[in-house]
Amino acid sequence: MGERDRRYIAELNEGEKFYGFYLVVEKVLKYAKNDNPYLDILLQDRTGRITAKLWEKAQEMDAEFNVGDIVGVAGAVEKFRDSIQIKIEKIRRIDEEKRIEENLTDSEFIVTTPKNIDEMWSEIWEIIKNIKNPYLSKLLSRIYRKYEKQLKSLPGSMRLHHAYQGGLLEHIFNTVKIAKSICKVYDEINEELFIAGVLAHDIGKIRELSGRYVFDYTDEGNFIGHVVLGRDMLIEEAKEIEGFPELLRLKLEHIILSHHGKYEWQSPKEPAFPEAQLVYQIDEIDTRLYQMKNSIESDVSEGKWTSKSNYFKRVLYKGENPEKPLDNEDNETRGKEGKETKTDDKQTSLF
Repeated sequence: MGERDRRYIAELNEGEKFYGFYLVVEKVLKYAKNDNPYLDILLQDRTGRITAKLWEKAQEMDAEFNVGDIVGVAGAVEKFRDSIQIKIEKIRRIDEEKRIEENLTDSEFIVTTPKNIDEMWSEIWEIIKNIKNPYLSKLLSRIYRKYEKQLKSLPGSMRLHHAYQGGLLEHIFNTVKIAKSICKVYDEINEELFIAGVLAHDIGKIRELSGRYVFDYTDEGNFIGHVVLGRDMLIEEAKEIEGFPELLRLKLEHIILSHHGKYEWQSPKEPAFPEAQLVYQIDEIDTRLYQMKNSIESDVSEGKWTSKSNYFKRVLYKGENPEKPLDNEDNETRGKEGKETKTDDKQTSLF
């Protein structure tokens, strides 16, 4: 195959040939317009995710590896609809012995929040401790103590936003910080109801999603969804608090049920009072800003504007001198200290 360098996903550039080790996040056998089969694969390492296509012997190779496996890949980087993807030339499942030989620890394949999880958790707990309403304080304390592990590890969503380990906590942290700022402007808002609604709005994702490195929807998630699951969880916890006011519980239920804002966005209810409206709006702010930033950083078209191939379906401004998402310093941190490895011998042993 010729001499190639090992590459992390964030280091890949259009037109180059490379090899690397990646986690299989998704794998689907599909058929092209000419009825030829191919494997549509989503790969991940610590620096990000990328789509890959395997055209040769697709049906045969479909049985050789599964979602959740670590694979060695040799391929070429191509441009498709203004994004880059991998055309796989060789792929092989990496067993435990090979992982040890290559020093491939779990951390090589996990995309995590760029923010400090312990610091975010500490700030959120300070906010909960400062809530004076005893019912809201007890409710949030019960939820955050009971589900600490899931809140710290789950993604914010499967693909839409913050789709990495710790993404759920990052999203909650961002939205509650926005909410605290809004309360300084609109003093007519019931601040504690508003803050409690923000901290509870996505708790249903605890039951909707599961996984450690590769996340997927649970049966509950597929059948019901996180909005209704979150409302059910809130009712369960409120029942355990003696004398919890019915109207307060109903308002919190409504905030959860309406936080998607519109019926066409799978929201069972639309916001009916200011605090619910604000929870919907700041959920939108954090989600859309993440999507815009990600669309700009992942765009590979030339010039200072992106293509229209993004969530917003419009061109976005990248700047006068747009830079790649990772500079040399980032590569040193996230790509084995930026060292390039020549791989003729290693490729032979891999494939």
